[in-house]
Amino acid sequence: MKRIEDERILIEKRKINSRAFSYSYIGLWILLVYRQFVLNQEPSQYWDILVLTLGISFYVLIRNVFKGLYQTYRKKDSKKKNLLIGGIVGSIIFTLIHGIFSDYDLSNTRDLISILIAGIIFFITWIGAQYFLIRKSEKKSEEEIKE
Repeated sequence: MKRIEDERILIEKRKINSRAFSYSYIGLWILLVYRQFVLNQEPSQYWDILVLTLGISFYVLIRNVFKGLYQTYRKKDSKKKNLLIGGIVGSIIFTLIHGIFSDYDLSNTRDLISILIAGIIFFITWIGAQYFLIRKSEKKSEEEIKE
């Protein structure tokens, strides 16, 4: 005989599991940053954690896109604002990390221009990828509604 569970109980269990996953996921990112910048470990010493964390990130992203849930709850203006802010913040962080940890001479104008160009390319790529993912998710969401 199959036991029927109250919907409220199911919702609470899902919330608990979701929070546990989120805390573990954030913990993995913190662990990666700690091992990279505090312990100064080589990537070969933490590649397994990096691959696991990136794999989880990719899985969550793809599942959200193909279920039509990737930013589909936002209004159009909010999506544009979020897209732009995310691109700017990501590009600044990328440019800073790229400039600091690469073999560039920060007093050389040519190297500074190279870093800036890399940041601009990152920004354009980020915006393009996000736009593609949002459009793909919106189409999937519209298909779900039609069915």
